[in-house]
Amino acid sequence: MVAFAILSVAIVSIFQLFSTALRTTKKAADYTNAVFYARSMLDEAYSVTDPTELPSRLEFEEGFEGKREVSIVSESEDSSTKLYEVAVTVTWPPAGSLVIKGLRTVYETE
Repeated sequence: MVAFAILSVAIVSIFQLFSTALRTTKKAADYTNAVFYARSMLDEAYSVTDPTELPSRLEFEEGFEGKREVSIVSESEDSSTKLYEVAVTVTWPPAGSLVIKGLRTVYETE
């Protein structure tokens, strides 16, 4: 009887360990996907001359949503050089969120 009680406590502990490992794996996968999506949105803003013209919201697979905010941080007197700050926020259910920010300098020749 004592051996059965010890065995049952050990089995419950092993199940708890597995469930914790599964939650950690799911969380790591969610963050990996969020970083991938955020970096993709940031790279898209880096590839165009005027990042303010890009869509500000995108929806991805598995409930992931991305929001891009672009603002002009600095501008030269003749408006030929602009410094943009690009902030990308990726959210996913139930309450995950990741924010990545970057700077983009654009020199426009006419």
